Amino acid sequence: MIHKVVGWFKGYVRFYIYGHGAGRFVNLCHNKGIELWNMKWDKDGKVLYCFIMLKDFYRLRPLARKCHVMPVIIEKYGMPFIVQLMGKNKSFCTGIVFFFMIIILLSTRIWGISVEGEKYHTKESILKYLNERDVYGGMAVKDVKCSKIRYDMRHSFDDIGWVSVELKGSMLYVRIREVQLIKENEEKKKGSLISEDTGRVVSIVTSNGTPKVMKGDKVKKGQVLISGVDKIIGDNDEVVRKRKVRAEGEVIVQSVDRYDDKINVRYKKKIYTGRHKNLYEISAGKYNIFLHNPLNDLETYSKCDIIREGGRLCPLLSLRFPVSIWRQSFKEVSFEESEYSRDEAVSLLKERFKDYLSEIKKDGYKIVEAKLSINKSGNEYTASADIVRRKKQDSYKKIKDNKGKKSAGNYGNGN
Repeated sequence: MIHKVVGWFKGYVRFYIYGHGAGRFVNLCHNKGIELWNMKWDKDGKVLYCFIMLKDFYRLRPLARKCHVMPVIIEKYGMPFIVQLMGKNKSFCTGIVFFFMIIILLSTRIWGISVEGEKYHTKESILKYLNERDVYGGMAVKDVKCSKIRYDMRHSFDDIGWVSVELKGSMLYVRIREVQLIKENEEKKKGSLISEDTGRVVSIVTSNGTPKVMKGDKVKKGQVLISGVDKIIGDNDEVVRKRKVRAEGEVIVQSVDRYDDKINVRYKKKIYTGRHKNLYEISAGKYNIFLHNPLNDLETYSKCDIIREGGRLCPLLSLRFPVSIWRQSFKEVSFEESEYSRDEAVSLLKERFKDYLSEIKKDGYKIVEAKLSINKSGNEYTASADIVRRKKQDSYKKIKDNKGKKSAGNYGNGN
């Protein structure tokens, strides 16, 4: 092992010798102070394999001539041979050196800014804010002050309650958590909680105001659930006065939504003819470059689909790198009369129903029951369902002032 470690820097070779004077050759090497190691004879005992340092190999010629043997190199090891090989491939070695220099240079820069956790704010607005404060893709890593970025963002955005800025390699991760702020004038705004749907009250919990319905009651859309008029009761269980407040509480109303949909059995099927042409657009700041085959301009399509694909290069890099590549494809289409099979029609109606339920859930509803029924009537497939849904009510109605009416201690209209 020591020969391999030390010999790698100075260089060593593995060679073999053959002839009747191999034994005498080994003895002469020992007398001259030339070290051989890992000596092995072949099966016939005629060829000797061994290792020797590169500087000693050049001393073997007079000894080999005296013993009438021929040393033949099998393998070469060590840095001298690597340097020799690099000298023969200067362009390749230069490329390797430049490659590592570029890697080292790029590792000292920020090449991506990731923004996570935003809801009200957009990634573009956060990146624009950072860019205005000289935090951008391509800046030096040593200039990134994570603590300063956190401090500035917390004091610049009132609706951001928590900020985390972390530097990992060449990526800067900005994670935020927004808080919902209630404006002072909205907080003091008085009103009654009303129903958004016609249905039945599933549960009601009142924290402020006067409840007007109970669990199990049927309500109509716009009906007052919790009144914003709070009654002040005196010692004799009499209403001393009334005051306006903002009705607060949790009221869940269950309603039934009727869903109907239909499709015709016959329809016009879109078919791509295979003819198309592409237009490429390269945008760099205020400049646009369009690339296309001018021969394609001779082709005209009566009907075609226009598909635009692409986007900004390195979207996480920085707003200071506004380079985008787009491909706009014009694909010719034709239409032919076709009919839906039952499986195709059912699949299409189910997909539409699934999209409809997704839209309902986005509005804050929780689906309790939704069973879809599909039937065929003449040349149409019809789908219908009664969707049982629940929602926490959060709509308010302003309390009207009863000006001009005299009522002892009554400052509301009983809503």
